[in-house]
Amino acid sequence: MPAFRRLAPSFFIPAFAVMALSTLAGCDESNQSFFAPACPALEMPGVASDRFVYDGRGLDVGSLVSHTQITSLSGNCERGPDGPHKQSMVRTRLSLAMNITRGPAEKDGSIDVPYFVAVMRDGKIVDKKIFTDTFQLAPNVSTQQIRTDLRIIDLPQSSNPQANPYTLEVGYQLTRDELQYNRQHLPPVSFHSHSE
Repeated sequence: MPAFRRLAPSFFIPAFAVMALSTLAGCDESNQSFFAPACPALEMPGVASDRFVYDGRGLDVGSLVSHTQITSLSGNCERGPDGPHKQSMVRTRLSLAMNITRGPAEKDGSIDVPYFVAVMRDGKIVDKKIFTDTFQLAPNVSTQQIRTDLRIIDLPQSSNPQANPYTLEVGYQLTRDELQYNRQHLPPVSFHSHSE
């Protein structure tokens, strides 16, 4: 069974630390519609949180183009625009922070980073979106921190706004060779659940 990094269902947690979202001031606590709906749970397969790109000449250090690693996920949820059948929606805004390391075989000065957000319900994928962000590498810097564009995922809201039946699974969109490399070379990962 794959290892997952599972994050809190009510908010997202960056880099092994709890990030408290600001509270709403001046709200009537007896009316739940004033509060943001619950976010979907968030999982990161351990095997898909690193991406090694090689130049095709081998798997030695000299052939490494880049290594990217997801270091944190951040975002929030709010009531979204009504759906096509006038149902209430939850809008999730999500951004990934990463470390990107330039390898000796990198020549272009920019790296394309493909990643996915899969929408899960009852253990099954109901939707999957693939994004690619391009990052310019600073000259003479081997490793730098980057952040993806903000992504928006709209999901139907359940009858209880404080419970969300969906899970978002996030990771790199790996080729078959990249996935096989991770399975063979990365140690098993054990991630822990954080909750409020």
